Amino acid sequence: AQINHHASRYIFAPSAYPINKGSFYYQNYDVLLNDVQMGITDQLGVGIGYAFPLFMYLTPKYSMPIRKNHTLAVGDIAGFSVFTGTDNMMWLNTFYGMYTLGSPQNNVSLGLGMLRSSEADGSLAVTNVSGMYSITPNFYFVGEAWFNNRNRKFVSGYDDWQYDDIKMAYAPKTIPVNAMLKRSTLFTSVQFRIIGHKQRTTAWSFGVSSYWEHGDQFTYTANQPVWDTNTGQMSYLPQTNTIGPKNIFLFIPSFTYVKKIGDMNDVSR
Repeated sequence: AQINHHASRYIFAPSAYPINKGSFYYQNYDVLLNDVQMGITDQLGVGIGYAFPLFMYLTPKYSMPIRKNHTLAVGDIAGFSVFTGTDNMMWLNTFYGMYTLGSPQNNVSLGLGMLRSSEADGSLAVTNVSGMYSITPNFYFVGEAWFNNRNRKFVSGYDDWQYDDIKMAYAPKTIPVNAMLKRSTLFTSVQFRIIGHKQRTTAWSFGVSSYWEHGDQFTYTANQPVWDTNTGQMSYLPQTNTIGPKNIFLFIPSFTYVKKIGDMNDVSR
């Protein structure tokens, strides 16, 4: 089989295949994300990326071939916001293990990681499933999906209009909300990859990405002012309302450009 110089990564997700020593990759995703990956040894690679306008990340990965078509890797994705000041800095860190089954041309990977971040309480499990399929030596189908369940802290408040015996009128009382809500997120990308014909080190990929967030919201019942058109007076009646994070679905076209520079051999042939 022809060498697949792009076996070490799907779209953003890594495979367990290593980046060979002496090679260097540049990747651009949807213009806003720029990334470089370097092979330090035939098993250890490290990358750095910048997601415009506010985020940078580091991605070391150590690969461990077990036998033909079976590869393990451990790695880390560490990200942090920039240009936001120390008080407002956001960060995340995901330590993961990855298992890749198959050849560099046709494979599937399963990853499991533990995510910690400034936006979450405790550690969260993150699951990744990715794969690539060689339609022809120069055309690939590539896909990946990231999924996690988590408890998201929600802090807010609402007004409950209560009758004041002294003032003989209704007055709002603010009720604080400090709740943990169960939320799920799913990020997916699918692309067709076109690999250049000469040295096969350049790849263009076109497809779609989606982001889903779904889960609990906070529901409460409180007295609320309601204008009674029949009497021309304000009434205060119990009403049920829902507040909290919205369920989100985003669907965007995706484009990836990758260029490999350096060693033209590949340990993952």
